[in-house]
Amino acid sequence: MRKFFALLSLLVIASMALSACGAPAPAEAPAAEAPAAEAPAAEAPAAEEGMMEYKSADPTTFVDAGIGEPETLDPALAYETSGGEIIQNVYETLVFYDGEATDKFVPMLAESWEISDDGAVYTFKIRSGVKFHDGADLTPSDVAYSYQRGLLYGGYSGPQWLLAEPFFGIGTDDVSLLVDPEGNLADDQEALKAADPELLKAACEKVTGAIVADDAAGTVTMTLAQSWGPFIATIANSWGSILDQDWAVANGAWDGSCDTWQNFYAIPSENDPLTTIANGTGAFKLDHWTQGEELVMVRNDNYWREPAKLERVVFKSIDEWGTRFAMLQAGDADQVDVPAESRSQVDEMVGEMQVFDLAANTYGDPQAVCEYDGSLQGVEKFTPCAAGEAGNGGPIRLFIGRPSLTSQDLFMNFNVVETSNYIGSGKLDGNGIPLDFFSDIHVRKGFAYAFDWDTYISDVFDGEAVQQPVLARIGMAGYQGDAPVYSLDLEKATAEFKLADLDKDGIAAGDDPEGDLWTTGFRMQALYNQGNTSRQIVSEILSSSMAEINELFVIETVGLPWPTFLRTIRAKEAPYFVSGWVEDIHDPHNWYQPYMIGTYASRQNLPADLKAQFSDILDRGVGETDPAKRQAIYEEANALYYDQVPTLLLATATSHGFEQRWVHGFIHNPIFSGNYFYTAYKD
Repeated sequence: MRKFFALLSLLVIASMALSACGAPAPAEAPAAEAPAAEAPAAEAPAAEEGMMEYKSADPTTFVDAGIGEPETLDPALAYETSGGEIIQNVYETLVFYDGEATDKFVPMLAESWEISDDGAVYTFKIRSGVKFHDGADLTPSDVAYSYQRGLLYGGYSGPQWLLAEPFFGIGTDDVSLLVDPEGNLADDQEALKAADPELLKAACEKVTGAIVADDAAGTVTMTLAQSWGPFIATIANSWGSILDQDWAVANGAWDGSCDTWQNFYAIPSENDPLTTIANGTGAFKLDHWTQGEELVMVRNDNYWREPAKLERVVFKSIDEWGTRFAMLQAGDADQVDVPAESRSQVDEMVGEMQVFDLAANTYGDPQAVCEYDGSLQGVEKFTPCAAGEAGNGGPIRLFIGRPSLTSQDLFMNFNVVETSNYIGSGKLDGNGIPLDFFSDIHVRKGFAYAFDWDTYISDVFDGEAVQQPVLARIGMAGYQGDAPVYSLDLEKATAEFKLADLDKDGIAAGDDPEGDLWTTGFRMQALYNQGNTSRQIVSEILSSSMAEINELFVIETVGLPWPTFLRTIRAKEAPYFVSGWVEDIHDPHNWYQPYMIGTYASRQNLPADLKAQFSDILDRGVGETDPAKRQAIYEEANALYYDQVPTLLLATATSHGFEQRWVHGFIHNPIFSGNYFYTAYKD
């Protein structure tokens, strides 16, 4: 979320719309029952005497006005929250989260499952009587195909690394490594297609042999490379979604043959035949997607459980905050993406709030709000009413105070590709930057000392965030609240920039008589996705600091449409970028791996020697079961990450999300990509 991206809904730092955790639940075979949220509540609570009623003009339709839209609807590739939100409503997984818990799971398309004594073999009993949206029956073969296809799809732009390691072994995070362990074929379909046919077939057969369907028995058996504690947690998210094999093949997806899989490896979203279509078993069906405008889901009246209360869900793609705010004010939207720095505008509309209870790990009961004082911060802004008081009548419900499982950070690209349009001249001449600008550790440290965390937290989050010291979250192995962090210090930043040696002549820039970074300067463009003003502010803070350090240091901010922004950073064309992560599973490996060797490390072009150092530490960390030893291993990773500073870890926010008071029934699980609409309804 995660979760690359960590992005445009949920509790992402950039836009706080509504949407903690412990170790994975014990590997026990659950009872053969449906998820806890068996059916939506039929009616809203009756209004108390003297209390205002809040009624939607159309209680059958939910309207969400957000920033951007999905990159793809293919569960094998989708790895950002906009796409994940649609997928978790249209498709379904074998298991699902138990309400708000991130560490407890209930059956979904699997009635039950058994785990071998050694923890490496999972046998799932597939639910019968379930139909896809096109009317086809769900079979165990569909389940096996979905997992096989995902693993063979592979690539580092999607989520398949999460499944590759359990099936292939620690450190083997892509199917291409089964063909070439050195990684020379990763993300390169043409190179993979040219590999030894016998090796290609053997890799595919390893996948199909590990995931076997028995349609007669109604089971699917999955054999892992080793015991993997968080496996059930791993398959509960969108990449574990089940497709209809016949439908997928008919629409151009992998045909199921081990002779052809290489032709379907690492296909980019724009060429993925399943990017704009969907056919799941979920409570909602994809009605249409007019890209750049809206995406609409409609109720699945033939759902295997009781149908949802909502008939339609409409996602409007509206980058401009003023328009979204006007829709919220007028009641034309039930929920909107609210930039953190604009929350005060909506705070004034709050008439009811639910404050997160850390001890209970859930939001408390609704409280009417009687007064609002915008001069204060956090929950102190809102004065709850005394018993019997009706409150100020504000139409918005506020959810506040839950520690986020998301992060938004600044990633520096060690070697920008030559096709980039954002590096000016591409040279050390004052009109651009060289491609390897951020390969110089002194440049990276200069940027670290030039960032003002206090201003960022105050201006963007109104104080409702803290600087993130390490990658691990509170309560995880590896978390160090007292770890060293960078802070704004323009003198130290200046010293670091003067130590840089971009022309590689062995003379520090501050002492180079023939000119280097300090006397030549630089110019670059910093990218953000349009409408995400929080990310824009990050670069504006840096731009201001750079101008104060040296007037020759110039950073210009450029907004791109979300799909373009995503393609640009994946193509490694951005000098640096601000992006987000929503955790996929509540385990430190899910934070360290993408930042150090996986998703983001790839987009940053981290050098092989640095990734090798990180990999050695992480392989030991994920394989260790003793908590104290695991803590010590991840502290090694923390120290190396701080020393090399490939990324500026920014801040972790607490929740501050809004919805209309006529909305009810959402499960506020922080690991969801967005809203799960099956349980929702409106007055």
